[in-house]
Amino acid sequence: MKKYIRAFGIIILIGVVAYSSFSNGKTKTIKAGGILSVNDIQSDPLAYKGTITITGVVAGVTRSDPTVFAIIDTAEAIACKSTGCARFYLHVRYEGSIPKQWDEVNVTGSFTQSGRFPVFAATKVDVLRNYFGGK
Repeated sequence: MKKYIRAFGIIILIGVVAYSSFSNGKTKTIKAGGILSVNDIQSDPLAYKGTITITGVVAGVTRSDPTVFAIIDTAEAIACKSTGCARFYLHVRYEGSIPKQWDEVNVTGSFTQSGRFPVFAATKVDVLRNYFGGK
């Protein structure tokens, strides 16, 4: 009888561990070519070393520095139909032509620390499309 109780206990323990492993945290969806979303990097942006590509929707340009714009997660922008409801804004510094609000972009570059916040220093910005006509 003790063997069956022990076996049953082990099966339950394995089931609990498996369930917690599969349901713990958000599943990260990486697009073709290893492109990350804004939400993929939000927990610890500075942990990403080297050159990476991130996709998101432009939320706006900073007034104090016209070379810095913010992007939010594409799925979040589409779901709320607003660029003002995001949980996380990724600040991107780019010396080239700045995309418009609601442009979905792929930004390629690396993270740097600038003051209190990490800034993504982009070397390349590709505009994929514009959602909602660039409100």
